[in-house]
Amino acid sequence: MKTLLSTFALSIALSAPASAALIAEYNFDDKTAENAVSAVYDLNSQGSAADFSDSAFYSDGISSNYLSVSGPGGMTDWTVSLWVNTSVSEQGEFKGIFSNMNDPQSDWSWQIDSHNGDYRLLSKQNDNSPVSLGTSVNGMWQHIFVQKFGGNDARLYFNGTFVENTGFNPGGLQNFRVGINRSSNSSYEGYIDNIQIWDDSTVSASQIYSNGVGVNAVPAPTSVALLGLALIGMGAYRRKAK
Repeated sequence: MKTLLSTFALSIALSAPASAALIAEYNFDDKTAENAVSAVYDLNSQGSAADFSDSAFYSDGISSNYLSVSGPGGMTDWTVSLWVNTSVSEQGEFKGIFSNMNDPQSDWSWQIDSHNGDYRLLSKQNDNSPVSLGTSVNGMWQHIFVQKFGGNDARLYFNGTFVENTGFNPGGLQNFRVGINRSSNSSYEGYIDNIQIWDDSTVSASQIYSNGVGVNAVPAPTSVALLGLALIGMGAYRRKAK
């Protein structure tokens, strides 16, 4: 199974410029948190056993339950791409989706979170001032894409659309975690899927977005969400036939 997943991941990687290497992909299709493209960087469950029953990681909103791994470190360039889907768009403050380091005061710490209905990037390198990515929509797969380039800047994209250059170094990938914030006290409630990490900043956000979230069995969105999804591209949602 892992070999088949690796082949699928490689086909996605080849759609990006050749200089970028996909070093980690977590698609959870085999109901594990193994890295589909390498024998290193498998995610480890913390707290209760992780829920992959819908071929995605279900982050249950309990701060003791999350995934973690020691990563490649402080690379000059990197790209992190992931998909989220929640039925609770406004679930409170600092609800961690993806974070690096377990202390907001660590120099290279940063996180992607859901905060009062907004998806954001926070980084110690910017004095923790949040940068808004976009608004959470119930029952819809939404794509978050953060790309560190030139060692001291980052590009942000949301659902395939450019948001802004941050003008600051977001941090590294020394010890990244899924489903928890840097302070380890606030967890996202919803599905997180198809997390991909490259060791370069040449990957096309629009191309990755058009590839879609991939195969999953998460319940279909509401009719309102489907209408909004059609407007931004049906590639963002694919449901596995049962």
